[in-house]
Amino acid sequence: MTEDTILEVQNLSTTFTRGGLTLPALRDVSFKVGKGEVLGLVGESGSGKSVTLRSVLGLARRYGEVTGRVNWQGMDLTTMTEREMRGIRGREIAMIFQEPMTSLNPLLTVGQQLTETLKAHTDLNRKARKDRAIEMLDLVGIPAAASRLSDYPHQFSGGMRQRVMIAIALAVGPQLLLADEPTTALDVTIQAQILDLILKLSQDMDMGVILVTHDLGVVAQTCDRVAVMYAGRIVEQGAVRQVLKAPRHPYTVGLMQSVPEGVAPRTQLYSVPGTPPSLAALPAGWPLPRAVPLRGRAAPPNGRSCKTSGRGGIWPVSIRLRRNRACKKRRARHERDRSRGRQRHLGLPNLAQPVGRGEPPSGQGGAGAERGVTGPAKGRDTGRCGRIRLR
Repeated sequence: MTEDTILEVQNLSTTFTRGGLTLPALRDVSFKVGKGEVLGLVGESGSGKSVTLRSVLGLARRYGEVTGRVNWQGMDLTTMTEREMRGIRGREIAMIFQEPMTSLNPLLTVGQQLTETLKAHTDLNRKARKDRAIEMLDLVGIPAAASRLSDYPHQFSGGMRQRVMIAIALAVGPQLLLADEPTTALDVTIQAQILDLILKLSQDMDMGVILVTHDLGVVAQTCDRVAVMYAGRIVEQGAVRQVLKAPRHPYTVGLMQSVPEGVAPRTQLYSVPGTPPSLAALPAGWPLPRAVPLRGRAAPPNGRSCKTSGRGGIWPVSIRLRRNRACKKRRARHERDRSRGRQRHLGLPNLAQPVGRGEPPSGQGGAGAERGVTGPAKGRDTGRCGRIRLR
């Protein structure tokens, strides 16, 4: 581990057993997180993102077998006992769970749940714990924090409950925050506020963050590095700008194509074909469906296409990406239809009808010949579908 690296995961594997079957949920996952760095874990549902966070924190050991190394400040978390892990959870490594309504205890007030964490990991007295709880609620943007300590979770909105979860996770001042889809089921405005809050606290407290999300736009605006997961493996990782502007793995390309930006109305949106393979019957090699299209704007230096690994899978080698011509044609057709609709609404003749050389369109005199109208107007190219804006 380097001096700036606070967490290093090496060959992490998690296996569950059910009905006599061995289910490998994670296979040889490796990544690093530095101080103040935000690492994004992306992938479709069932790819192993949440299991990765629970394996790092030691929560998956209750239901399965965890192997590999999780290096944290010179210690291997996979070999520590449950009692030793309780001294690290909440104090040094904190986690924001996916559903705040089910993660918060509905029978305890918000103040009791906040002070419970402080009581377990600090030596503060009762008054100091209450003051710290008010300070944390005010820090995450809950108005009238002192009067909300006696409220129950159901008395808060979805965004406020998520803010309470963040306050509980950051109450002791951890060095690493595991955020498992902290903006699930929230509207866009609240999502932006929660993500801005996590990013600001990460910078102010020099805290590392692992952010699990399905949204590539969130990754582009929030994260420093990104790791793409599929079927329990990390298929590609690197700097956000590098991965999103020039993806090297076909599955990453498929995720980029799934972003519905710049698509004409009434157009069927693209989705990655197929479903993740069953954990009980994983194929040999890389379990990636060959039906993932290799389309896009970037092109690697060598210009090679995907090749088979020899074990029945696909290796993440350089691929040549092609322009999505079908999307371009749909835009041109939509632009032409809009132009014709405007002309009909204003009572103008249709200038898009083909005419002979030097012969003006009917009802226009010489206007058509002066403008040189010889055929349908071409739609302008607005770029590839699924473009992600980088910060």
